[in-house]
Amino acid sequence: MILERILIPLDGSETAEAILPHAIRLLRRSPAELLILQTVPYPPDSHVGLPTVLDAAHRYVRRVTFQLVNEGIRARGIVEQGLAAGTILDVAAKEGVSLIAMSTHGRTGLSRLVFGSVAEKALRASSVPVLLARSFHPGPGRELSRGRLEETPFRNILVPVDGREGSLSVLPAVQDVARPVDARVTLVCVHPHDDLEGRWDSPDAPAEAAREALVKDCVPVEIEVRHGDPAAEILRAAEDRSADLIAMSTHGRTGPPRWVLGSVTENVLRASTVPLLVTRRRVEAGVAETGAAVAP
Repeated sequence: MILERILIPLDGSETAEAILPHAIRLLRRSPAELLILQTVPYPPDSHVGLPTVLDAAHRYVRRVTFQLVNEGIRARGIVEQGLAAGTILDVAAKEGVSLIAMSTHGRTGLSRLVFGSVAEKALRASSVPVLLARSFHPGPGRELSRGRLEETPFRNILVPVDGREGSLSVLPAVQDVARPVDARVTLVCVHPHDDLEGRWDSPDAPAEAAREALVKDCVPVEIEVRHGDPAAEILRAAEDRSADLIAMSTHGRTGPPRWVLGSVTENVLRASTVPLLVTRRRVEAGVAETGAAVAP
């Protein structure tokens, strides 16, 4: 993943804008362009006429884009009509973006996070990595001002690895994020307690392959093995390691995209207080993956 364009869908709310500092963190070592997108539903979901809604969207996007350009960031605004998730994916394909970055909920302010939301739908079908951040404060003692956060690169990256080679699909993105800022990477392997009579493959081979690739790329890395519930142990590892980014893959299949409800990735996203960088792992038609210790 070479960061050339980052697509940031916004809806005019402060909660949606919570993703901006995290996206800007990636720009301190990369000259990527930010594409600020606002989607206008058609017909509008209000009693206001379409021309008025479009005018407001254009004014909002111009304001956000102007502020970014004023800070020395390459930025461009886009306003499109249509259903939000589909429009995000269409614009991503048309513009050839290398990353979609978004908050897990926007105008509605719902605490249910991604279930049924635009973020979930985009993640299900995106062919490029997605950076997701929950739009709330991380807790006492962990808050940073927006300016300070923007200036702080991702330094400690946690990468869950399971027995499938597909779990390494996030590795190129991790290398691109870690390499320019000398970030450290922890590869975490979790062995569930309910290992179905030992029929799970060991994650050691993929983890070792990931370690070798990162070492070759001069990225500091270590492997940690844990036992227990995968999502819970990933979250504990992130807390113990003071991770500021969790990077993981989620299942993808050829044909209609699928995200298994209750998957490890989804459970981590629900509870994580740090951003997630997610890629969809792909399986070629007719080729089955081996068993795994963890199924993100």
